[in-house]
Parts: sequence; C-alpha cells; structure tokens
Amino acid sequence: MDVTSSTPSPEAALLHSFLNTLDLRTFTRYGTPLHGDDLLSTPRALAAWLHDRELLPADSRVSGRDLARARDLRAQLRAALSRGEDPETAVGGSPQGIRLSFRLSAAPGEPPCLVPAGGDVDGALGQIALSAARAVTSGAWGRLKMCEAPDCHWVFYDKSRPGRGRWCSAELCGNRMKTRAYRRRIR
Repeated sequence: MDVTSSTPSPEAALLHSFLNTLDLRTFTRYGTPLHGDDLLSTPRALAAWLHDRELLPADSRVSGRDLARARDLRAQLRAALSRGEDPETAVGGSPQGIRLSFRLSAAPGEPPCLVPAGGDVDGALGQIALSAARAVTSGAWGRLKMCEAPDCHWVFYDKSRPGRGRWCSAELCGNRMKTRAYRRRIR
C-alpha cells in the first residue's frame, strides 16, 4: 500500500470503524451537543456490529465474556494510538493484552499466512487483530491517528501528504483548539 494514499486500506478501514465504536466526543458540533456513546454496549450490539462487517454469521451467539474481550481489544488498540497523553482514551484494557489463537495456513503455490484459529467471536477478534498487524506492516497504522482535542479523541485516517494531522477535523477540532490556544496567549 502506498502510505500517502488518500484511501485507507481495508485493514485501516476496519480498524477505524472498530476503534470508533467508542465515542468520547463531548463538544457541540454545528449546534448539536455530543455526549459520547459506546456502540459495543451489549453482546447483541457486538454481534450486530461484527455481522454488519461480515466477521460473524448472523446466527452466532455472543456472550458477556465475548463483549468484554472485544472491548479489551479495542482499549488496547486505542491505547496504542493515544501516545499516553490522556488516560481516558484507553478506558479499560488488560495490561497483558488479549490472548487470541492463530494457525498458519499454507496452500500450495500461495505464501503462508496467519488465520484466526477460533470460531465465531474469537475468529472475528482475530481478524481485527490481524488487520492491525497488517496495517502496521503496510504503513497504514501510522496514518491512523487519535484526535488531539481533549474533548474528542475520535480516530481518523490522516490523508495529509506529510502525515502530520493532529485533529479529526481542521474545521471543528482544529479550529477549537487553535482558538483556545490563542485565548490563553492573550490572557
């Protein structure tokens, strides 16, 4: 993948969507107050999210343990993007990581690859973890950023040529942050 591409890879798109299932935005956007939300609030919500992305069959059962593991994976990945600036961006998360199982698949004439060994939710979480690994090796991970606005923390794909984006939206978060900095300076 060309890391200067303005289109995120499928791996980056999946990660972007997964990481933003936790919405920590608490500012007013075009007159509408945002209060944050967690799209993975119940096992049923997790099942629907995974099914919508074709990671889980519609008839699969999702338990509370599965939900906790999915939220833990999300917290670990968000923490990796947060640069350690704000502890709230990495809500939860096990310090030792998440245990997932993979197997090596080697078809004749094809390069070997890792595939999730578990089924259902374990397999779906494995696909997300493999997407993160692929994004790292392709360079797309470096284009996934967490907005630096303290009342936002939305994950965005940095499409700028130099890859130094700081805010999910220059018009919203960038403008608010620059205005705050200006007001602090003139006080």
